[in-house]
Amino acid sequence: MFAVVKEDLHKAFMSAPEILFVGGAGNSDKDVDLDEFIPPAFDMPNLLIAGAVDQSGEATDFTSFGRGVDVYSNGFEVDSFVPGGNRMKLSGTSMVSPNVVNLAAKLSALDSSPTPAMAAELIRKGAGPHGENGKLLVIHPKRSVELLREMQKERD
Repeated sequence: MFAVVKEDLHKAFMSAPEILFVGGAGNSDKDVDLDEFIPPAFDMPNLLIAGAVDQSGEATDFTSFGRGVDVYSNGFEVDSFVPGGNRMKLSGTSMVSPNVVNLAAKLSALDSSPTPAMAAELIRKGAGPHGENGKLLVIHPKRSVELLREMQKERD
């Protein structure tokens, strides 16, 4: 069953290069490359996989990791709305993915010409080293916007 789901999801992602897909790395504190999680197991230009850091920029104790994780963002005690309109602090890579999507949307609002693959690359290149030994690439919206501006100047 795993192979069927993996193959079909991969086909679906590849058939939609005009869409930027963002997925969470997972919350099992495992290497996504060894455990072959879906979608972190996919390597495609229109896919970003995000792991979780806490407010200090250190990896959370739950986030999955590995080469398949492109960037990291805050995923620890994120103020979230729950059914009924109440707020609650939630943690997980499901909290991270919206942060990355938000950055992609901001880049698109500033300039709609970059393809999803280009937007993903702006986010990856804009991310800055953080965490233990600077191994984690934490999203850096200001830097990603600067890279977009540089790209616009080169184009014009």
